[in-house]
Amino acid sequence: MGLKEEIGQIIKDRRNDLNMEQVDLQDYAQVGSTTLSKLEMGKLNITIENLQKITEVLGLEIVLKVKEKI
Repeated sequence: MGLKEEIGQIIKDRRNDLNMEQVDLQDYAQVGSTTLSKLEMGKLNITIENLQKITEVLGLEIVLKVKEKI
C-alpha cells in the first residue's frame, strides 16, 4: 500500500469510527466532495492545507518523519 492509499484508509477508518458520513466531513472541513472521495480511495495527492483541515475535524495529528539518505 502506498502513502496516498494509507492516508486515505486512515481518514476513512477514523470517519467511520466517528459514525460520520462523507458529506459531514466535507462540510466540517470545508473540502469538496470530489476531493474527499478521491482522497479516501487513495487517488489524490492532498495538499497540506486540506490534510490539516480534515485531520483537525477527525481529531488526528499529523506527524512528519524525515529520514536522511546516506
